Amino acid sequence: MSGPVTVQRMAEGLIRVSCRRLPEDVRAERFREWSAELPAILDDETVRPRFMRSLRALTYAAGIAATTRRLRPPAGQARRAAGSGWRDGAIRVQPPNLAMRAMAGVAIWLVVIFTVTLVLHAFGPQKVWPFIVVLALAGGFAAFCLADIARSQSVRYLPKWAWALVCVAQIPSGGIVYLSVGRVGRPAGLPSGPAQQP
Repeated sequence: MSGPVTVQRMAEGLIRVSCRRLPEDVRAERFREWSAELPAILDDETVRPRFMRSLRALTYAAGIAATTRRLRPPAGQARRAAGSGWRDGAIRVQPPNLAMRAMAGVAIWLVVIFTVTLVLHAFGPQKVWPFIVVLALAGGFAAFCLADIARSQSVRYLPKWAWALVCVAQIPSGGIVYLSVGRVGRPAGLPSGPAQQP
């Protein structure tokens, strides 16, 4: 099966699922209308390379899915709660100064890479103990991140289990991304005011 045909079927499937959120009397018509755009997007020779056309088609279908999610459900169907589904435990609010936090995470990642490379190069490949120290530090950092995820009441963008998977799969970059973007800081204590009289 060729690439564009596969992409078209994937996009049509996403549009078909999105149309289920529409009233029953307009589903088929909207599906035909929206999916008719896909061949035009995939055959547009002005967009190069070819994978960009596939990306545009999938983005188009994802945009329809995002738009239909905001619609009211058809009569007789209960609307899902805002926090339900795969995002359980994740809050939608962006952290303040997200760009600065992301830049700090990248800077920390670069410092970690530079330091590990420098230490391993300084002691040479004959020595085993620098590798053991680096592995122990990486394991300790991953354990710290997992403990922080378990203790936190909420996280951003992903559910807790997904952040835990990211932290374990990409040591130490996964933990750095979690701490700089996904972690929700502890709430500051309320200022103490005068005691209220009953």
